[in-house]
Parts: sequence; structure tokens; C-alpha cells
Amino acid sequence: MGHQKHHYLKLKGVTYYYTRRVPKPLWGPQLPTRVEVCLFTSSRTVALKQAVMLNQEFEDHWQILRRRQRRALAAKIFSLHGPMTADEPSTASDAPTVQQALETYLSLKSHGRGVTFVTGAQRSIGYFLEVVSNKPIDQLRRQDANALREFLKQRGLSRDSISRNFTNVRAVINFALQEAGLPSTSILSNVYFGEEEAPKKRYVPSEKELITLMSLCRSHDDQMRWALALMCDTGLRLSEALGLHKDDVRLDADIPYIIIAPRPWRRLKTTSSERSVPLIGNALWASQRAYRASEEGYLFPRYIRDQCTLSNSASAAMNKWLKQNVSHELVVHSLRHAFRDRLRNVGTPTDIIDVVGGWARAGIGETYGRGHSLSTIHKWMLNIV
Repeated sequence: MGHQKHHYLKLKGVTYYYTRRVPKPLWGPQLPTRVEVCLFTSSRTVALKQAVMLNQEFEDHWQILRRRQRRALAAKIFSLHGPMTADEPSTASDAPTVQQALETYLSLKSHGRGVTFVTGAQRSIGYFLEVVSNKPIDQLRRQDANALREFLKQRGLSRDSISRNFTNVRAVINFALQEAGLPSTSILSNVYFGEEEAPKKRYVPSEKELITLMSLCRSHDDQMRWALALMCDTGLRLSEALGLHKDDVRLDADIPYIIIAPRPWRRLKTTSSERSVPLIGNALWASQRAYRASEEGYLFPRYIRDQCTLSNSASAAMNKWLKQNVSHELVVHSLRHAFRDRLRNVGTPTDIIDVVGGWARAGIGETYGRGHSLSTIHKWMLNIV
């Protein structure tokens, strides 16, 4: 039986859920009276952090719905028989509305994607509906895009955050236009967001910090530390490591290696991400330990729930541990940056570095042939052990 907790948390068995009653004035056919979201964690600390973020997202969405209700009421009182407002379509249209475009996009594109994909699209379209009426998408104009930019600036969003929201809105609108057999629109493209900000350099751990980290991983000897050790000596992305299946690990081969391939519970970032990576040093140790310990198909079963890879909660827990025990500036993705530097420093050719890390290839010539053999890649990787 579930037990209600503070911060809208409910514990079902060993798993936490976020659950909250929807404000009564917002009840309707499109909105349930209560929302409940599985957080896929048994850690109360992690659940509390996720609940805070989810709660803010729901509050933002409900505020949008309240404003929409007020606008509808005002239109009914003052404009029922008055002239058409600037936001209203000037001609009839069979194109889907902005809200319908979102529903089409999510119904066709959200399968196999994480919760962040859905919430990101919903949040961005929610922002858009703050500044435009829910009109047919073929009647959107450039001033609508400019209004969205100014609205996001007033909310205090950074240039990069504004750009991401525009990317989401553009994807939704153009996908819905395509599905409706209508030409795509450029009104959301080439919008000026201000001068580009200098990218923040990712912290790269020193050799001493990496040695400290690997020593701690071996002493703790558990799933989290095995995953960190694996990433340290292979350059894997977090989701790539956590989403490994035991079938992807070839420990009995002449050169032990792992296979990075798409899985139902974990998508790959790019087509270049699909690859085989030799296991060396701490990565070989970690893979052996994880393989023997796992009684399920997954190499790291702790981080797989309901055919989903729990990269976000794992990242939060790992980053906290790294900051407390190695360096307050160190995060999981820093290990990938350090791995590339380590290969550079022993003279590894750039094309081999790109293959090992799953980075996009530099030129069309790199796609010819079968590519570098596992033994060639292994030879260069041994130089960093």
C-alpha cells in the first residue's frame, strides 16, 4: 500500500512517485483530477530533487492554463460581437492549431523517448501559447516569433535556453505542417537572440584526480563505481555505459571489448555513436565485476527501470559523489573530455580518437571501408593505461 509523503511524494513498494491533485478550476476533459508520475528511484534524496523540478513544471503549466482561461473569458465578455483581434486568424484555415500540433508531434514522436523529451516540448509550446492565441499554425507570423523571444528574455532565460525553446517549437510546428501536407515555415528560423555567449569550458580532471577516482572506485566496488571506471577508460557517454546489456560485453574475446548499439531502453546520440570499444585497465576490471555481479540481462540493472535508462538520476548521484570525494568541479561528462585529452597526449591519430569516442567523423573519406581494426584501436588505447 502506498504511503503519502511530504513534497507530493508517495512510496509504492520501494519506488517513489510524484502525485498531486490538479487545482479544481482547471478540471476538464483534457486534464485529469490528479497527476501521478513514477520517479524510478528508491532514494528519497533523489526523489525529493525530482519532485521539486516536476512541481515547478506543473505550476508553470497550470499558470499558463489559468491565463488562457482569463483570456477566453475576456474575449467572451468584450469581443463576442466586436471586431476581430490581432491574434485571431483573418481567414478560415484547415491547418491544425498550435495545441493540436503539439498533440500530433508527441503522439508520433515520443515513443521510446524519455520524459524530458515530452516535458521539453510541452514547456516550450506552453511558452509560445503565452504570447499567441491557439490559432492555426499556417497563420503564424514573424511577429509571433519575436514576441516569444521577448517573452523568454523577460523570464530571465539565457541565450542558449531561448534557442533551445525555439528549436522545440520549430520542430513541433514544422512536423505538424509536414503531416498536414503543408509547406514548412521559416518564421521561427534565424531569429536574433543577442550576441553569442562564450562557451563555458568543461572542467578536465588532472592525472592525480583520475588516479584518486579509480582508487575510490575499486575500494567501493559497486555498480556506480563500476560505471564510472568503465567511462573513465573508454570515454563512453553516461547513457551508453548504463544502457549496456551483458550481450554487449565480450570478455572472452582475444581483445575484450564492448559493443555500443541502439537498444529499446537506450537510444544513441548520433549514427557515429554505434561502435566497438576495446576494454583496458579500469574499464576491463569494471566490466568483469559488473558482468559477474549482474543476475539480469543488463550490465547495470540498478539504472534500468521499465525499459528506460535512468541517466538523469544516475548523473545527479554520480556528480554529487564526485564533487564530495574527488573535486568540487568534477562532473561525469568531464571524464569523456579527459579521455580525449589522454589519447591526444600519446599521439593517437584524430580519426582513431573519433572512432573510439563515437564522435562525428571529420570527412566523407572516413566513412569508406570497414574502418580501423579492433587491434589497431586497442594498441593506441593501451598507451594511456
